[in-house]
Amino acid sequence: MDTKRARRGYPGDRRRRLGQHFLAAGGPVERVVGAIAPRRGERFLEVGPGRGAITWPLLAAGVRLLAVEIDPALVRRLRQIPDASADFTVVQGDILKVDLPELLDRELPPGRGIRAVGNLPYSVASPAILRLLSLSERFADLTLMVQKEVADRILSPPGTRDYGVLTLLCGARALSARLLDLPPGCFDPPPEVHSTLVRFTPRPPLFPSREGYATFAAVVKAAFSSRRKRIRNSLSAGAALSTPQTEAWLRSAGLDPAARPEEIPLEGYLELARHLPEGPRGPVRRPRDPAN
Repeated sequence: MDTKRARRGYPGDRRRRLGQHFLAAGGPVERVVGAIAPRRGERFLEVGPGRGAITWPLLAAGVRLLAVEIDPALVRRLRQIPDASADFTVVQGDILKVDLPELLDRELPPGRGIRAVGNLPYSVASPAILRLLSLSERFADLTLMVQKEVADRILSPPGTRDYGVLTLLCGARALSARLLDLPPGCFDPPPEVHSTLVRFTPRPPLFPSREGYATFAAVVKAAFSSRRKRIRNSLSAGAALSTPQTEAWLRSAGLDPAARPEEIPLEGYLELARHLPEGPRGPVRRPRDPAN
């Protein structure tokens, strides 16, 4: 057994189970905090603070900080931060399951203008990002560390291999930018991949309701359900429409039925969601989501 790790309270098996790769002290932390650029009086939500590598500098900058951490051993450690003020709250919980709106209302009122940060565990990075972006109206920005492969998918332009569902679901709610890349040696334990710090800046709402976004998401997932097919074929299966109906739907949105899903930009999928066709039983309100 690694007795040094045991004394710290972070056994290797727990770290592997939770997908924890902690940001190393020194240069890596300074680069990340410099990219975040916290200012006194700002309100922050930190997802997965771990050992507090980012937490400490944020508190030193004078921010109001709410941290959500799933590991009870790490929560105990964070609650022992010396001289931590009333401006710091740590909550044990899973970011995918906690009542985030209630938590933000209770700990970081008033509602808007919160900044989110986090070194996200690789195993939950995509669903965590999408959950945070579902509350994009609450945030001024979100600066999140993810696996470089995930960042590449988020940032890919149309027509590229990585462009797909994650690109579009994120793009519909925020503008994204790569801030910096970090090699494995910047983390403990070192992962097998590089990591990327991505900034999400929420865009003005593109949908009149959550139902509108859900319809858009279902259209996107149906389109990419068979990536190698032409979009008329994948959408036809996903929406339970005939090929002529699907081709008419695509043309009504100004799209080429022979295009492949990865060739269509965000605006094209927004138009598809706005031009839902008539099905055998009336309007097709939401194509079948292949993920469900």
